[in-house]
Amino acid sequence: MPYFDGAVSARCLVNDAARAAIESARAGDYVALPRADDPALLRVREVIQGKSWTKNEALGSGAAGEWPELFDAGAALVRSALGDRFGDADAVEILPGTGWLGEDDATDAIDWVIRRPEGHVVSSKIHFATRLHRDPDSWTNPRTPQRPRPGWTELAMPERETYAYRFVNVWIARSAIDPSGQVWQSPLLVCLPRDGGEREWGFVKRKLEMREDAAEKEYNVRGINPLDPKTWIPGTNRLLRPLWQGSGGGEGGKEGGGKEGGEAFTEEELETFEFPELSPSDAHAFVTGPAMVFDSFDLWHGAGTWDEDEADTKALRNTDKKGRQPFHRARCSIEMRFRVRVKVNANGEAEGGGKPEGAARAESVWGPFASAVASGKFRDDGLRDSDARYDLRAGKILDER
Repeated sequence: MPYFDGAVSARCLVNDAARAAIESARAGDYVALPRADDPALLRVREVIQGKSWTKNEALGSGAAGEWPELFDAGAALVRSALGDRFGDADAVEILPGTGWLGEDDATDAIDWVIRRPEGHVVSSKIHFATRLHRDPDSWTNPRTPQRPRPGWTELAMPERETYAYRFVNVWIARSAIDPSGQVWQSPLLVCLPRDGGEREWGFVKRKLEMREDAAEKEYNVRGINPLDPKTWIPGTNRLLRPLWQGSGGGEGGKEGGGKEGGEAFTEEELETFEFPELSPSDAHAFVTGPAMVFDSFDLWHGAGTWDEDEADTKALRNTDKKGRQPFHRARCSIEMRFRVRVKVNANGEAEGGGKPEGAARAESVWGPFASAVASGKFRDDGLRDSDARYDLRAGKILDER
């Protein structure tokens, strides 16, 4: 498990054992593992194997509007996996993208991304945060134009008195699946919520250590080097963080990319900026699968590594003999970001309230992130707090002082 201070071995559940753990942890409102024959999942796979794939594979990542066919299919999968838990279809909207850059800068958004192994000839984007992280507070380079804007919660979550919001990712493996039904390498691990989301897992807040020289070095990948395959595809970033390209033809990051469309953080901001790192705990429970729909703002997640027992690994590779080939095993994937917006009544409950017969109902339409925002976090009062408790029915942080 990729904690910041070093990997820790722990059990990761898969297949039906993972689904049972999700329900046992009261996490069915946060994460789902669609089955291979789910029609909504099959439709997503159909799209990413179709004609639009050729064009978008070269781009590597982009805004939702660049791939509407994919986001239509992805929205149907989100609704199938999680949406029905929050109420009738007329109370639940599935919106493409995070919306945290606003309409004016929407073209800078990374709402979808294709990931391949770094050595691959069409490597498009390596995961910028292999460590366990949550999406809104994991952007640790001060130069990235994809960093959420100041006041971004107003852009991404308008009319919060009328709507409750969840931020949901769809992650689909595109590489070969091993005989156990999982990716061969670098599984995406999702940590189940604590107390059904009513309490934060313990974490530490760290200061931003990256300064201008390091940020510039990390992002300044320019032009095509005929000797370096990692630069052959437009938009490629061979390093470990989000896409960045200078704009305006400048030689350095001073003229392009960064906060507010071009300015780096001030020294004061660099001194006060914090981001959280999850503390290891034996109580953490992890799940993974070749396709996952999960709340990326409330669930810690990251790219892990299998502890490979030699006998088990040999058995897998004897069953699938191609598993002896590095590029057969290397994990490739595609990910999409959505907002689930639920219309609520004066009591904070989903309007309509009706449920399809036999469908599981969410205990609350409010998640920890939306509750934190309603209580001032990410607006006036910094990040969420370690071990914080939430009243998810009221959609607020419990004041324990």
